[in-house]
Amino acid sequence: MRKSRVLLAGVAVAAAAAATSAFTASNTFGTGVQNTVVGYGEATVSGANITAIHYNRSATDQNVLAEVVWETDSNLSALTASDAKMTLKNGTTVLNTGSPYACTIAVGTPTTITCTVGNVAMDGFTKAGLSVGNV
Repeated sequence: MRKSRVLLAGVAVAAAAAATSAFTASNTFGTGVQNTVVGYGEATVSGANITAIHYNRSATDQNVLAEVVWETDSNLSALTASDAKMTLKNGTTVLNTGSPYACTIAVGTPTTITCTVGNVAMDGFTKAGLSVGNV
């Protein structure tokens, strides 16, 4: 009986490891995306490939984040222009509580997703999150 319990526990651990590696294998970021730039903190991506993120400053105040532009080589043509939303965080605090920042999807090569901010200091956030689809 003891051997069967140990064997069963070993099988369960192996199955969990296989399931976890299969899930994370679908998450990809392009080689141009660095995980050490401003605004990066977390990545939960499934079926999308973000190739670049641009943090654009305000033309009138260089200390203010005007917009975040995400580039992807994924086909988003089935979505409407407004099927994307962005959230900014400073640590664990959500900056735009209650209403994510509106974004516009411009289908092309590459596809760009532009999220207008305009009211956050460049050093006032540590994470940017993007939701694409029926959001």
